[in-house]
Amino acid sequence: MKKNCLNWFLSAAFLFLLGSCANKVKPGQEPEVKEKFTFAYFTDVHLNKDNRGNGDVALRMALSDAKNKRVDFILFGGDNADTDALGDAEHTADSLHERFKSIVDEAGIPLYFTIGNHDRYYRRNGETDTLGFGLFEKYFGNTFGSFDHKGVHFITLNGLFPCEKGPYSVSPEEMEWLKSDLQKVGKEVPVVVSIHVPMLSLYYPVVEGNFKGADMICNTKDVFEVLNGYNVQLVLQGHQHIYEQIQERNRWFVTAGAVSAYWWGGAFLETEEGYLLVRVDENNRFSWEYVDYGWSVGNNNN
Repeated sequence: MKKNCLNWFLSAAFLFLLGSCANKVKPGQEPEVKEKFTFAYFTDVHLNKDNRGNGDVALRMALSDAKNKRVDFILFGGDNADTDALGDAEHTADSLHERFKSIVDEAGIPLYFTIGNHDRYYRRNGETDTLGFGLFEKYFGNTFGSFDHKGVHFITLNGLFPCEKGPYSVSPEEMEWLKSDLQKVGKEVPVVVSIHVPMLSLYYPVVEGNFKGADMICNTKDVFEVLNGYNVQLVLQGHQHIYEQIQERNRWFVTAGAVSAYWWGGAFLETEEGYLLVRVDENNRFSWEYVDYGWSVGNNNN
């Protein structure tokens, strides 16, 4: 009887060990993690009234390239159209935003928009528009907001409110909205933030050896304090026309180059005309690459 029990025990132990070995993943045989979705981040298009650099055609090229990569949507990072310096030419400013909107709508995929400093225009229906947001709102909706996509929460911020410390900030009212929005989302959901003027950048210290506060929002710390404690994975930025990546704790701040590069004049500090392609896998891990969509100064008359 004892021998039979011992044999049964040894057989059970062998089967258990066999099962354990069978379930072990050998090095190099880790299960493949599937991609959940991909999106594109287009910043600093700088479509202009004279179509300098034939930006209309180039923008269509970039849109086509992103669509061919089967992106779920395109998120624009601001400075879509150069309207802020058009003075009293309200009709010209209006038609420029309309032209931009018409071109991007041709792509036939979902689009979301962040406001940039050059997207402002200081007239509305013949009256002064002090902050210059009205024309953007006419074509693209609120200057800050949020949306959800496949389990990821996206926030677009307006960092163009003047404050005592500088020309760019997130306003107190917007900060209250941000707190409320994040509270509804909760601590676990991955969050992506888009803002045109960077929250964090080393552009001028690295390139020119100095710091210019006008090229970052002046209340970065206040915004950080609101974001802390939430699952912010990625902050997407524009304005600088360079491709820059900074990791702060578990957050990445990526300044995503420019669709127009050097304002349609070729590469800017080695950053070619391009956009950011962002991938999200089924474990909500983010990866990205800067994509040169094939434009060059030499083909600006095509």
